Amino acid sequence: MRTDSSEKKSRYFHRDQLVGFFQGQWLTWMLIAACYGTWVALTLFWRDIPTAVLVIAGCYCLALFSSLQHEAVHGHPTRRRNLNLALVRAPLTIWLPVELYEHSHKAHHLSELTHPDDDPESWYVSQTRWQFMGPVAQTLSQFNNTFTGRMLIGPWLAVWQCWGSEIRAIRSGDRRNLPIWIAHFAGVALVIAWVTLVAGMPVYFYLLLFVWPGISLALVRSFVEHRFNENPEHRTVIVKGCPFTRLLFLNNNYHWVHHRYPQMPWYRIPACYREHKQDIHRANGGYTYPGYWTIAWRYLLRPWGAPVYPGGATLHVGS
Repeated sequence: MRTDSSEKKSRYFHRDQLVGFFQGQWLTWMLIAACYGTWVALTLFWRDIPTAVLVIAGCYCLALFSSLQHEAVHGHPTRRRNLNLALVRAPLTIWLPVELYEHSHKAHHLSELTHPDDDPESWYVSQTRWQFMGPVAQTLSQFNNTFTGRMLIGPWLAVWQCWGSEIRAIRSGDRRNLPIWIAHFAGVALVIAWVTLVAGMPVYFYLLLFVWPGISLALVRSFVEHRFNENPEHRTVIVKGCPFTRLLFLNNNYHWVHHRYPQMPWYRIPACYREHKQDIHRANGGYTYPGYWTIAWRYLLRPWGAPVYPGGATLHVGS
């Protein structure tokens, strides 16, 4: 992507190096504190906030918290993994333990991107699995590839796939993740206790107006994030976005940059993108969108692609 001359010029931005508090990590600390503070305020004063405002603020808060979990998985804001995970361990979105997210997301970065048998974050379905899916499941899978479908049923499908695979593993005797789930549900109990006993909010209200739209908003980023292409460099998108979405996704709308430099903290990504914009667009095959409103309008009811994986079933060596 870079010439030798640009390597020295941009080394500060591009090296996968750990960074200290005074190099920018204070921004991540502030966002974590702001996210928790906003969640506490929204749950405590939910009766006094108009429902539309509450839903928008609540889902933005939870989606941003998911982005902060992603940042923690990649080694920020401290040099200690356990502390990073502890900072974002609170199960505000209920459904996924951060340790399991860490495991699957790191596997995603090491995988053959988009391959359903190798990439744990792929939304593609293998040809073999598709043949065994009934008409209802196939219809849901096709609907999930529209923007409307991803927002409405995407969260439920994600929860079903995660919990289903974990339940099957436990029932088959693989209990390695059981302690993680026990600790997770203890945390869920504390979240529900706060919501119901302290804030006086019904559980269904929190699930329908905070959790569901919060996961939906987080899934906006991943909707067109990766596509199959024979060239692996062309599988990852660049979405220019607006300040609202760039903050929400902590600049991972520039997703090709994130995959190229996975340890780069979120606040350095835009400078890297601006410095090498032309090279990046050439490297990712022009897989680019101007913003998420364009994506939503274009694929509101039209699938952005077929759910069946279009590549070969065999994994490439070294993937």
